[in-house]
Order: sequence, then structure tokens, then C-alpha cells
Amino acid sequence: MSTAQPRATAPIPAPLPEPAARLPRSTPPHTPALLLDSGGVLILPDGAVLSHYGKRLGLRLDPVTARHAVALAARDLDLAAGPDTGPHAFAHRWSAHAGCSPDAAESLWRTVRREVDDTVLWSVVNPEAVPFLDALPPQVQRYVVSNADGRAHAELARAGLLDRLDGVLDSAAVGIAKPDPRIFRMAAVALGRPLEQCRYVGDTLDGAPHGLPPTVLYDPLDIYPDDAARYTRIRRLSQLLNSEP
Repeated sequence: MSTAQPRATAPIPAPLPEPAARLPRSTPPHTPALLLDSGGVLILPDGAVLSHYGKRLGLRLDPVTARHAVALAARDLDLAAGPDTGPHAFAHRWSAHAGCSPDAAESLWRTVRREVDDTVLWSVVNPEAVPFLDALPPQVQRYVVSNADGRAHAELARAGLLDRLDGVLDSAAVGIAKPDPRIFRMAAVALGRPLEQCRYVGDTLDGAPHGLPPTVLYDPLDIYPDDAARYTRIRRLSQLLNSEP
């Protein structure tokens, strides 16, 4: 998930990430490992939560539209000509896609950040996630690298995805967030692989590792222009099964 999206982070310095969740596997050196974002790739925001809190402000929000507006607002921040990281930058862009005023969006997101746990807001399992992870060849390692608030493991466990992963790296647990290259190197170390043998899969551009192995941009809504990034762009996770990542 994009670092621009409204996920609280509270970096706490800590040692290297914990060992992989599953037993180490013998992995051919030519087989890339996948470093996966969690929010926006494996887990989606719950539009019903946004719709519910919107009603308290007199807003009539369609849950699907509210959820899609999260991705569209993050895309807008990604493609902005200059830095736009003010406290209301995301909410203002979200309002344009959700169909409400910027002021109403600010109030909504202020309330959601204060009252809703991240594991509740980000709780919809991407319908593609389980089929994709289960279809990956056993030798393809898969590790989540997430800018989160210290509860990424709980979020993924609740979604039924944790046992399908080799491990999880939560930015709040290690005190380093994407796109800092160090967090990707930590994941590679946890997998026992050179970083050059890893491929990051994310849903936005701003979380991608600068100057490191190529990124796959997961764009299920087809909202990014083809030339928006120097990355491979896919609309379905299953596309990673049809060609070498």
C-alpha cells in the first residue's frame, strides 16, 4: 500500500525481522522471490466502514465507490507534478472520487483514523489473493513488506493469509518504511536471498524501492497510464503465474 494512504505508522527501532513464518525451502537461484505489499494487493479497504462513518456526517457513500476512491486518491498523489504531503492532501483527492466535499472528506477521515482500527478498515481479502498464493509454485518464496502500524501480522492472520506466506515485515516493527531500500534488503536477508533475486509487487509507485530490482505495479482498476512508471503493470495477480516475475 502506498505510504501516502491513510495508514498510521509509529516507527519503533527494532532488530532485523523475525525468521520466515514457514520452514526454509530449497530454492533454485534463478527463481525470483516475491516481496508483496499487503494493503492494496492482498488486503483491500472496507468501503462499508467508510460508508457507515459517512452516514454519521450526513454523507451517502456507496461502499464500492468509497473503496475505489482510496486507490484513485493514492494514484493522484503518485502522479502529482510536485510534492503534496499536507495533512489533507489524501482526503481532498479522495473526496473528488467519492463524490463529497473536501471538508466532509476531511471530517470523515479524521473520524476514521481516530476511531477505526487498521485491521478493521483494511479487512477485505482481495478475491485474487488466496487463489494466487495457492497457485504459486512451492519454490517461489513470498514475503510481505508493508508500511503498517505494527499489526500487519494480525491483519494477515485474520484474513487467512499468514500461513500462505514465508514471513511479514512490518515497518512499525523495524523503524524503517518503504521506499527506504533497507527494508527491502531486510526482507531479502530474511529469505536468505540476494536482493537482486527478489521482485516487489505493489499497488502504487511511491512505495517502490528506488534503484533496486524492477517493480511490478498491480493496477486492478486500470487507473495508471501505461507510461506512468518504469515497471511491469498487471491487472490481475494471476498474470504473475503466466510469466516469470
